[in-house]
Order: sequence, then C-alpha cells, then structure tokens
Amino acid sequence: MKKYWKNVLPVCLLIGMQACTQGDRNGRDEAATGIVDSLSDTTLRAKAITADVDVNGNGKMFVLNASTVELQAIEAANLAMNKSKDKQVKDFAASLLKDHKEANAELNRIASAKGIQLAQAISGKSEEDLKVLNTLVNREFDLQYIRMVIDQHQKALQLFTDGSGLTDPELKAFAVKALPSVEQHYKKALEIGKHLNMSKISP
Repeated sequence: MKKYWKNVLPVCLLIGMQACTQGDRNGRDEAATGIVDSLSDTTLRAKAITADVDVNGNGKMFVLNASTVELQAIEAANLAMNKSKDKQVKDFAASLLKDHKEANAELNRIASAKGIQLAQAISGKSEEDLKVLNTLVNREFDLQYIRMVIDQHQKALQLFTDGSGLTDPELKAFAVKALPSVEQHYKKALEIGKHLNMSKISP
C-alpha cells in the first residue's frame, strides 16, 4: 500500500500544478482582454498574445496605444509625401516617416519578445480620418495634415511621458528614448502651421 501511494502522489501533485498554471494563464488572458477592450476606438484594438507574458496592465496598454500612434503617423506621412506640393511639408513628412518607422520596428521587437502581437494596420475613426485627408488637395491637404500631426503628437507626448514611468525596464527605456523625438516633431509641426498661416496653433 505504501508503494502504491508513493507512486500515485507525484501524479496528483503534477495534476494540481497544471491546474494552477492553467488558472494563472486564464487570469492573465482575461486581464489582457480587459486592457484591449478599454481602447477608445474598438476597431483599432490590437490583438495581444499574453498567456506567458509578465507585463502589467499599464505596460500592455502603453504598447497597444504606442503601436497605434506609430501606425497613424506612418500612414499620414506617406500620404503627405505623395500629395503635398509644399516642400517644407514634404520634407517634414519624410522625417516623420523615417523616425516613426524606426520607432515602430523597435516597439515590435520589444513586444514580440514579450509575446505581444500588434495590429499591422489601422481602422475605425483613424482610418476614416485618413480617407478624408486623401480627398483633399493643395493648401487644404497641407492644413489638415499638419492639424492631424499636431493632434497626434499632443496625445503622443502624454502617452510617452506616462510611459517613462512604467515599471517594465524595456518599455520604460523605449518611452524615454522616444519622448524627445515626439516633442521635436510636435514643435516642428507648430512651426509649419505658422508657415501655413494656420489659425489656432498655439501650444
């Protein structure tokens, strides 16, 4: 009988450990779902694979929102490079495209290492805004594009400022590194707005 229990006990312990692990994984998945569901634009929700990731809710929210910021900036800059006839606007768009592509690649590398899969395209209201932008030409296009950049980077400044206080060291470092560039882009957009005689462009 002692030999029987000696053989059975390890099996019982293994089953119990697997059940606990599964419960922990389910709990993390539910938490991640709640984070994704909290994004303001439901059609822009990125899919997060987080079953084996030790990143808290603030970190996951930052990754998903930062990814959206980068994708929006890239899409808008591509449009500006193709449609704008203003050299200052086109040069600025080229600079934005380069910087945001680099930032997006770095963010994807960090997220992939943590098991978080990001969306590769934007949709919802942001997609509609870009469609409207694409219908404009000449000065109307330039004005709307710069307004979009100013608005995007105002939000990005707050996002990356908050991100610089994250507990995850890699995400914190990413936010700290990106923040000066975001601030520089924001100030440059304000300057170009003045160049275009845009109204209501004060910081």
